[in-house]
Amino acid sequence: MKNAATVRSRAWYGDEELTLNFPSGWEVEVLGPKDAPVLSDAQIERAFAEPIGTPRISELAKGKKSAAIIVDDLSRPTPAATVIPFILRELAEAGVPKSEIRFVVGIGAHRPLTDEDIVKKVGADIAAAYEVTNHNFMSGDLRAFGNLENGTPVYLNGVVADADFKICLGGIYPHSSVGFSGGAKLIVPGIAGFTTMFYFHTFPPGRGPAVIEGQSSEPDRRDTAELAAGVLGLDMIANVVLNSRREICGLFVGDFIKAHRKGAHFAMDTYGTVIPETTRKDTDLVIINCYPLDADAIQLDKALAALSYFEGAYTIALYPASDSSCYHGLFDRIDYARYLRQRAEQTPPEAPTQQIGRRGQLHVWSEHFLADDFYKEYPASLLFRNLEGLIESFTEKLPGHARVAILPVGGIQVLT
Repeated sequence: MKNAATVRSRAWYGDEELTLNFPSGWEVEVLGPKDAPVLSDAQIERAFAEPIGTPRISELAKGKKSAAIIVDDLSRPTPAATVIPFILRELAEAGVPKSEIRFVVGIGAHRPLTDEDIVKKVGADIAAAYEVTNHNFMSGDLRAFGNLENGTPVYLNGVVADADFKICLGGIYPHSSVGFSGGAKLIVPGIAGFTTMFYFHTFPPGRGPAVIEGQSSEPDRRDTAELAAGVLGLDMIANVVLNSRREICGLFVGDFIKAHRKGAHFAMDTYGTVIPETTRKDTDLVIINCYPLDADAIQLDKALAALSYFEGAYTIALYPASDSSCYHGLFDRIDYARYLRQRAEQTPPEAPTQQIGRRGQLHVWSEHFLADDFYKEYPASLLFRNLEGLIESFTEKLPGHARVAILPVGGIQVLT
């Protein structure tokens, strides 16, 4: 009889269970986060009724003639469709005309969402009844807001800039350069122009993953995003924290700094994962399941902080990359249409048959991560298509009593 462990996989593309089978003699330990239960509708309503640091939307939006709701894209696991009806109810109570409410997908420089993607993100009813557009960071329809104190030039989406009321609906997840995503990050880089994004990614210092407050007096990337949001006049945020089943377990509505910080502290606790000292030292094989940040091919790094917590172990990352897109216009320096044309002209090579590498080297199982993109981004790592075969291959490398540690939602876990 083999050991078996079950994890969730393929966010937005099934959110299904994936079973991992191991030899019977192996000791398998699942290191899950602290986690939290799903919120009820009543709890979601309470978050809107008792916002953090601001009046509620129904009061703040009174007299406004238009509204823009910025949502994140499919690279983020935020179930926006669950929260949107509550926002719309508040706007209706405030008297904002339905015809003047618009949704903008804050894709930054990621690929635009298709019509099918938009239905996944906002729901079929909302997609049919409201205008939903992708931000275009290379568009000529941007609004200029001058320069911030650290020199960052601010160019932002015209639909959002022209709206009387502005709210960001996103998620709070560990992020390597702003501590936690969410808050004002849907403004910069979410709806920013190329120049603004270039400065944001190049000049301000970053804030390490799961670092909530800034570490110096100089504005870092989180500060820069918040300064830009202030110049824009961002009215509110509604930010979710998810549990290990991609359900909303925390919702933080209100001021884009105060609500975000409160949400980040809750996220730190919810995603927190204690790694025992003996596990760190004695584990032979670490399996990092990158769910729920496993949809496209550019979020893998967010789960790799775990590598530094285990001494001398072999490592596998489970990263289906169901979307398969590795496009990031800021770094590719081209628009998405040209990227697709270039991709269509190429014959992507298949992943070569690999042998198990050395300890400390990253082994990635992915169904859809294109091989040329993968080795461009991770030249020192190894790509595999057959998960069962990959795990079985380790039987030749590891002892019959091997210790395996599994991080079931490695994309969002904060290890301690």
